[in-house]
Amino acid sequence: MRRRLTSDLLGGNLSPSVAMLRLAKQFAIALALGGLFAIPPAPAEAHLAKWGSWEITHRNLMKLFPEADPNGWKIKRYQYGDEEVKFLEKQLGFDLYPEDKAPEFFLAHDAEGKFLGVAIFIDPRTKPKVLNGGILTLEVGIGVNTKGEISRVRVYDYRGNLELTKDKFLDQLKGRTLDSNYEMGKGGLKPVEGEVEESQLVANAGHEALLLMKTALGRR
Repeated sequence: MRRRLTSDLLGGNLSPSVAMLRLAKQFAIALALGGLFAIPPAPAEAHLAKWGSWEITHRNLMKLFPEADPNGWKIKRYQYGDEEVKFLEKQLGFDLYPEDKAPEFFLAHDAEGKFLGVAIFIDPRTKPKVLNGGILTLEVGIGVNTKGEISRVRVYDYRGNLELTKDKFLDQLKGRTLDSNYEMGKGGLKPVEGEVEESQLVANAGHEALLLMKTALGRR
């Protein structure tokens, strides 16, 4: 079953190398059209969020692209080279975690096979925060459309102020690109009351997602 699923994600009967090349070209064109080339100074520490099963990952992906064909998701894996790692670390202002250097991008398609955009999951918290005796996790999903704009943001299984997970807050990031503002309190971004740090971390995750995508699948 796992072997069949992997084959489907990589593009049916195509060899993995050919399928990956086709997906990379498709997404690179979309990013180029979206103009993911300007890089704003928005330092933020983060690392990629992952779940232990495809079922959970798939459920969270569908929350980012509900219009996507449930069976049409593709995975684009990428390994950053040494120069790309140096570039990202300079832009982000911190050393990448090992998983950051080999991200997975999830490509969404509709029922007719039309490319809708790409999703990635980021955990922007690097210092553990405890709430009621347990670790307060912060796992953020970011969907980016073919114009290079954030199309949807979701925060999963958050145990703090649930306003952080609501559209009223998250929709502030819709339509933003790499050259947009991501600093809370500026450019129309308002933090959730009592969750200023977490609000900024969610915004940082949006910016980092775009930067990771641009470096892996766009051009510099």
